[in-house]
Amino acid sequence: MADQYRQLQAHTGYDFSAAIKLLEHLPVFMDGDHHMRVRKAMARQIAGSQKCQFSAAVEKLDDLIATKLLPATKIDLVADFAGPLWWAVSSSIVLRSPATVRLVDDIPGLFNPILSLSKRLDISKRIDAVLRLAGEDAEEELILMGIATLGARPFAGSISLSLYEIIQKNAGKQFSDIAWPEIFPATSLRFVDRICLNPVTIGDNSFEAGEWVRCFAQRGDYTREENNAALFGFGVHSCLGKSISERVWKLVTEKLSQLPLSATPLDLVISLHTDPFYMAQSAYVQLI
Repeated sequence: MADQYRQLQAHTGYDFSAAIKLLEHLPVFMDGDHHMRVRKAMARQIAGSQKCQFSAAVEKLDDLIATKLLPATKIDLVADFAGPLWWAVSSSIVLRSPATVRLVDDIPGLFNPILSLSKRLDISKRIDAVLRLAGEDAEEELILMGIATLGARPFAGSISLSLYEIIQKNAGKQFSDIAWPEIFPATSLRFVDRICLNPVTIGDNSFEAGEWVRCFAQRGDYTREENNAALFGFGVHSCLGKSISERVWKLVTEKLSQLPLSATPLDLVISLHTDPFYMAQSAYVQLI
């Protein structure tokens, strides 16, 4: 991804150096020694704040139950529930100002194939402003910004999609009577793209070095066991947020199962051009 912005910079003459620096600190786009160095730095930051992350999740979830999950209320599972829950958790990892909150929300737009040149440039300039403010700590800021960027859509997207799917399958049923799954039944990250470094054969398919391969982690024709096994990825690219995501999901389902509520699905709108993420723009349900 960073190479694409180098090409864009060379073609247009615009300065995308800040965007390139950030993209070079997103493990999903890297391999080799630099990938492992950045990944280890992110893992240390996440591990060192796990207790704070979970405490923040408990506090925010209690607040959402008291203020949002009320009978005869229409709520958006994205904006009113999953989004606020993610920002509570991530704020325990990355301290942010309102400006950086908006920036982290916008950074995934850099992956959008139809985003305008002016908006790409604006995001890069805002990244540059944060890095200049960080000064000698710019490298650490890139690590923290990368954690917040990579976690937002998988966490909030998977929670909102999962809750909507469960409510859809159990419309009108009391939350206490629902068999809440132990793992996310739906995920916002269903595939990743990779470039073969060497010739390889997988099953009946052969790929040459340099070929672009789309690797599906979640598909309708996979078994539930296969989808569950691939939910957080494999090997050196497995999700660093697996532990906190599983703990928060268990917390959410335990809390919801204790509420004297039921719900019916109203409207699910999927965002366009958010590959590789399958994101709900909104997911409205009616609480009863």
